[in-house]
Amino acid sequence: MRTLAFAALAGALLLSACGKKEEDTPTVTNNLVEPPVENVIVDEPEAPQPEPQNNAVATPAAPPPSVSEQQQIQDDAEATGMTSRLPEGGEQSQPADGTSTTGE
Repeated sequence: MRTLAFAALAGALLLSACGKKEEDTPTVTNNLVEPPVENVIVDEPEAPQPEPQNNAVATPAAPPPSVSEQQQIQDDAEATGMTSRLPEGGEQSQPADGTSTTGE
C-alpha cells in the first residue's frame, strides 16, 4: 500500500514538473519621467539681518537675610557640631579602645 502511494506521488510530481513552461522574465523598465530641473531665483536680502538682542529685564537678586554676624557664627558652629558639650561633672571622654588614662 505504501509503495502504491509513493509511486502515485512520484508520478504526480514528474507530471507537474514536465508540463511547466519556462516563464519569460520581463525586462525591468523605468517608466518614471523625471521633471526638468528649473532654475529658481531666490530673493536674498540686501543687508544682513541684525543679531537678536536680549531685551529681557533681569530680576533683581533677593536681599540677604538680616542676621547678625554673631548669630551667623553660632549657626555655622551648630551645623558643624562645634557646639557639642563635654559631659558634666568634669568627666573626661574615654578613648574608643576602652583603656583608661588614669592608670586604673
